[in-house]
Amino acid sequence: KAVCVLSNNDGCIIARSKEAKEMGIPMGYPLFKARKEFKNVIYISRNFKLYHDISNRIMVKLMSYTPDVEQYSIDEAFLDLTGLKKLYRCSYEDIIAKIKTEIEQEIGVPVSIGLAPTKTLAKLACEKAKKDTTLNGLCRIRIRDIDEILRRTYIEDIWGIGRNSAALFHKYGINKC
Repeated sequence: KAVCVLSNNDGCIIARSKEAKEMGIPMGYPLFKARKEFKNVIYISRNFKLYHDISNRIMVKLMSYTPDVEQYSIDEAFLDLTGLKKLYRCSYEDIIAKIKTEIEQEIGVPVSIGLAPTKTLAKLACEKAKKDTTLNGLCRIRIRDIDEILRRTYIEDIWGIGRNSAALFHKYGINKC
C-alpha cells in the first residue's frame, strides 16, 4: 500500500513506501498538498521513540558481528567486514545473509544490505538490493564487476550526486558513470 510517514507536527512527508514513490509523491512534500493530490494514501505520524528503539536494536545486532560499525543515519550504517569470513568460516555473502535474517527474525523489520569495496559502491548495491526483488534484499558488487556496473549506472543514482550536479553532468553529455 502507499504509505507516507510524516515529520514533526505532521507538516511534511519524510518517508515513503515503494508504492507511494511510484505514485510520484515527493520527499518533503507538505501534507496539506499531499492529502488533496494523493487521496488513496495512508498518512501516519512518526513515532520517533519507537523508530529510535528499533534503530538501537539493529545497531547492537550489527556490532555483535563487528566492532567497526559507522552509523550513518538513524537507519543506515557501514560495517567493515574485512577478515570476518575467517572468523565466521563463511563467505561475506553468507555473513550479510545471516545479519539480514537475524534482524528480520529478532527485530521484525525488513532490511536491505549492499556489500562492496567502498561506501559509495555499498550504497549503490543496497539501492539495487531494495529495487530488485530477485535479490532478496542483498546485493554484492565485486571488484571485477565495478567497471561494468558503473557503465550501466546513471550519474544521478550515485550517492552524493544531487539534482544540480546531475544536470551539470548531463549538460556535458555525461549520463552514466
